[in-house]
Amino acid sequence: MPRTLAPLLAALLVTACYEPQTPQPAPTTATKPAPAPLPPPQLTPPAPGADDPRCGAAVVYLNAVRTATELSALRSAYTKTALQALIQASDAATKREDDVAITTLLAATDPTAPVAVQSAIHGALAQWMRHNLKLAVDDKDRNKRAAAWAAARCVWAQDLRQLGLALQQRSNELSSETARDDATAVDIIDAAFTVGNVALAADPIDERALLPAHQTIEKTWYRVVHRELGAAATRARDNKDPLAARHALGLFDMLRDRLQDKNTPGIAIVAAHLAGDPTAIDPAAVLREVDVALAKRTRKYCSDALTAKLLGTPAGIASAQEGASYARVLLPGMRARLADQKFDADAHVASWTAFVEAVDAGVDEVEIKRLSDDLVHWNCAYQQALGVRECTATADEPAKPAALTPASKPAPARPTPGSSPRG
Repeated sequence: MPRTLAPLLAALLVTACYEPQTPQPAPTTATKPAPAPLPPPQLTPPAPGADDPRCGAAVVYLNAVRTATELSALRSAYTKTALQALIQASDAATKREDDVAITTLLAATDPTAPVAVQSAIHGALAQWMRHNLKLAVDDKDRNKRAAAWAAARCVWAQDLRQLGLALQQRSNELSSETARDDATAVDIIDAAFTVGNVALAADPIDERALLPAHQTIEKTWYRVVHRELGAAATRARDNKDPLAARHALGLFDMLRDRLQDKNTPGIAIVAAHLAGDPTAIDPAAVLREVDVALAKRTRKYCSDALTAKLLGTPAGIASAQEGASYARVLLPGMRARLADQKFDADAHVASWTAFVEAVDAGVDEVEIKRLSDDLVHWNCAYQQALGVRECTATADEPAKPAALTPASKPAPARPTPGSSPRG
């Protein structure tokens, strides 16, 4: 039995992101048997309510929300139903007011109100998933941890997974490197949930597998939202479509807190783009504001496990995996903006994979430092390409950044140690 499930999680993710390799021959007396494999990733959602009865009771109403086109149908699917009860429970746990916002939107008369309601419901459930993922790794009570993981998995399987499948379908129709990567996002999240189930069933709980699985799920979910945001913004502009613009704004709301304290001014910039004339939307500008914040968050995890002396620990493995998963969100922008520096996305992903594995082993500090330096280099190069004045994991963007012109191009971003709250 391997000492941790984390390397098997890494293997699952690599398998999901690249072409399948030729099967290896069966072990012989001269070869060492491979570790027992994990159960295959569950690629279909569990039966409604199988993971969490409260979520299961809301499934029929979630299905009605997805197919509704009129506010009257949405009111019937939400008001005084198990779905509203679920979101009210989420509000009580997260100190949010999503139920109030949804109820207000249900009374609106704006033509985009139905799309706004659907987006608000999905956004509230995304917050509930995130809350439960964190509870599953932080709580001290074993039963509460398992119940929280089940609640998060049910919300993913019964609602949020549909957004991932939309990305998967679109990616399968394209041939770009980004599409190749993104076509496996749903499989990666499904696999990580399976890893978490196995970890929680172990005695004692396998923290070395559970903690990185949490980060894989959450940050891969951000990747799904990031890609769908760009697609919706582009569709709104190209088709002069206010409904697509409102959908894009709802998607951005799922990432809004990622910009707080990293690119706070970008929140208003993106909202202004998406709430205005659809033909004036600049999708690249929208994603630039998001990427500024996410690049800063990623910077911390390029070196956190090393500088915080977390090598070989569950927290260290989770930190490295968090960075690796965040980095995949940034790959399209890095490919585009760093092409003149011969940025190799596959090599960058390989460096992150090696970093996670080296941190898990916790032995070769020299190699870990080498890998960390390479990750910092490319992260800082991307921050510079985005116009960030100094490479950072902590500093917010200034309230009114000066417009960049060829004459005022910023100096190269300088690597600095990252020490921000977990991102």
